Amino acid sequence: MQSQELKQSIARIEQCADDAKRAAQSGNVPQDLRQQVESFHQQASQAKKDGGSDENALRQTVLQLESAADRMKAACQQAGGNVSQDLQQAVQRAHDEASRLKKQIQAGSPA
Repeated sequence: MQSQELKQSIARIEQCADDAKRAAQSGNVPQDLRQQVESFHQQASQAKKDGGSDENALRQTVLQLESAADRMKAACQQAGGNVSQDLQQAVQRAHDEASRLKKQIQAGSPA
């Protein structure tokens, strides 16, 4: 996977993280889920800022992002019906993007 494609994928993940953070700010969101969304958002923002890093560092960042997305999704599922549809969808999109990018990196395929 080319470095530019990797950066574009990380930018998409960061956009999904922004959407999830916005959705988590409205309504009654369980504290654990709010913390997981915030953590994911911070990691995605940092990954985008570190975009000029070497490829190995970016790959490591993607693995960390995917792990954070897993935790965020689990917290969302644990919250169950206490979460708005917007937040559920934003969390799912963020998780899907992070998982897709991780699979691409592991397979060495282009975006």
